Amino acid sequence: MHRQQSQTAPGQASTLFVLAGALGLVTELFLDANATRVASVVLNLSAIALGVVIRFLPWHRWPASVALAVVPPAFALLALGQRIAPGAPTVYGVWFVVVFAWIGFWYPPRTGLAFVPMAAVAYVAPFVGAVSTPTDAIASVAIALPAGAFLGEVIASKMQEIQRVQDELIEARSLLERANLTDDLTGVGNRRRANSLLDSLKPGDGLVVLDLDHFKRVNDTMGHAEGDRLLGRFGEFLRSAVREADAVARFGGEEFLVVLRGTGHQVGEVADRLLEGWRNLGTGVTVSAGGAVHEADRGPADTFRAADAALYVAKDRGRDQVVLDPGRAPVVHLAS
Repeated sequence: MHRQQSQTAPGQASTLFVLAGALGLVTELFLDANATRVASVVLNLSAIALGVVIRFLPWHRWPASVALAVVPPAFALLALGQRIAPGAPTVYGVWFVVVFAWIGFWYPPRTGLAFVPMAAVAYVAPFVGAVSTPTDAIASVAIALPAGAFLGEVIASKMQEIQRVQDELIEARSLLERANLTDDLTGVGNRRRANSLLDSLKPGDGLVVLDLDHFKRVNDTMGHAEGDRLLGRFGEFLRSAVREADAVARFGGEEFLVVLRGTGHQVGEVADRLLEGWRNLGTGVTVSAGGAVHEADRGPADTFRAADAALYVAKDRGRDQVVLDPGRAPVVHLAS
């Protein structure tokens, strides 16, 4: 059961307790031709008070199943109410059906069946030893409880099916969103995802822009299929080489970017580690990188331009190296 359900089920139960108590009070004080029974008024006020208590208990701290603790008090109040102020058995039975419907709405199938014996005892208890018992009172248990249990099971099955469909829709939407933001060839974020990552930059984040050196030569001498395979391998490498909090995207062609969340001061060390790790794979193709730290006094586009400019400085200086933001105190990390 979802957390939202575990918080809302007690809220609905609270409403039912208050509603039942309020209806009982109205009937007792204004509609009942007989003298008002103090015990009945107290009982209905107790139902309202219990509903209020249920409303304000910290249900979010407990498992969803804890809310089923309201079922025994509900049966007990129904039985006491029928004993103190006997009403029509049909109305009495309806409230038992309501309890089973509540269980079915919030809990899986067969949960309500476990409460049938308890409901049966509570249902017949008011009639045991009573001076006068309607002829259909005991017999109504054979109708009300099976009807309630059956209705609860039907509702539970329908709710389970609705939940399954909702889960499938959420999963399908998630897959579609991932597909719309994932580059098919490399498995990292696509250009749309790259733009989104740039827009999400916060002061203190680091940005690394990487480019495979002489990639055109790979396509020209070994074919585009080999070039695609190399891009895929590079994307896989980047995904495995960064932290879970960081993000990778393909900006276009053979150019990739990595966003380092909250660790901009380490942008040089991380970029060096990425280049060293790629060299160790022995692909024969090196990588150049430019890095920048996103700061509060410039926009994401400026940070990208700074890292991209640093990348081209790295290429001009011989490739296979890292250069950090040449517009702000250039730092060059030469190949090992």
